[in-house]
Amino acid sequence: MSSLSRVHHLSETIARDTGVVERYLKSNDLPTPTLDATSLWSIPIADDAVDVKQARLSVIEACSELQALMTGPKELLHFSYTAYVSVKAVLRFKLDKSFPVGSETNFQQMSEFSGLNVMNVKRIVRHAIMNHRFFQEETPGIITHSALTAVLAQDELARNALIVELDEFWPAGVKAADALEKWPNSEECNQTGFSLANNSDKGMYDILAANPDRGERFGMYFSQADEPSHLLLENFPWADQKTVVDVGGSHGSVAITIAENFPQVACIVQDLPDTAAEGSARLPKHLQDRVSFMAHDFFTEQPVAADVYYFRSIFHNWADKYCIKILQNLTPALKPGAKIVIHERILPSLDTLSTADARRAINMDIGVLQLLNAQQREMHEWPELFRRADARYQFLGAKKPDGAIRWIIEAEWRG
Repeated sequence: MSSLSRVHHLSETIARDTGVVERYLKSNDLPTPTLDATSLWSIPIADDAVDVKQARLSVIEACSELQALMTGPKELLHFSYTAYVSVKAVLRFKLDKSFPVGSETNFQQMSEFSGLNVMNVKRIVRHAIMNHRFFQEETPGIITHSALTAVLAQDELARNALIVELDEFWPAGVKAADALEKWPNSEECNQTGFSLANNSDKGMYDILAANPDRGERFGMYFSQADEPSHLLLENFPWADQKTVVDVGGSHGSVAITIAENFPQVACIVQDLPDTAAEGSARLPKHLQDRVSFMAHDFFTEQPVAADVYYFRSIFHNWADKYCIKILQNLTPALKPGAKIVIHERILPSLDTLSTADARRAINMDIGVLQLLNAQQREMHEWPELFRRADARYQFLGAKKPDGAIRWIIEAEWRG
């Protein structure tokens, strides 16, 4: 009876909240979602339409659970071992780019474009259609784009992201259990699923440094903004600061944004030599008097005294022993009152976030495990991390602005 009751509840939720989204789209003269090639790439719900955004997430989550209940546990245990074979092949042989969006093609033409024989093109494309909604075959043998392949063919960032996830992350995940068996509870970044997948005794960063094309893809993957910059600007007292060091700041996007909005702040961006040099070369002229770049490895002693040391998505790339070293290497430069600002996700308790949000955070936690032997951290782990680094750190707390995916985690050096 309880299962039937849950099924009924989920079906009602789907009907109710789908209605919320549909009424919003209609009232704003927005098109109904489809997966045709001409459809919008994302559902255009305004940031202030919080109830509509929540309804959309509710439908997605309810559909997932209802599908699981209707499938049943024994069938759910089946693993689709062919799941992404066709997707990787489409990307590898650029089948999505074999004909323009808005036109049509056939298996013979795709074969001539890719170098694959017609039989293999046909089986790959039909698998992709059936399992991933790639392409469409409404007339037998005539292939057109779907919304998904239209995006891939026209958006290089989206295409690159899928390549990185399938060529780099997926093989590392397949080998993650092997790494845990071979190196139980290791905190070393070269004893990972990624290392095993690459038949290497090196860590991910060293492997990518030796493979510039792959390293460039990684850089492009993480170059996309995933939350509005104003969420950081409005939730820390930048106007009270004079000097900010952006540690591991890459090409300085955060420092540049701070400098443009707070003219009294001078920012120093620290990263490895090649990255710092490239960031300096890209720096807009009007900011060259307030933003500078410095080659610095955060596993060595910090040479700059500042008001704030900012770390964006750095600590989740390292196990505790290395995060403690990063914090300890700051201490020679710290003056009383200096702030440490760590800007990254915090693992949720399951009762504080929606299941979708919790799943994203936990997926990221497993992701950094398989790539780096690193971890996302729960709220209670942050004050303990600072305490283990040095008792003179005072943990001030953490907050997550509305609409953000990262928390702003603060500590102060008491000296």
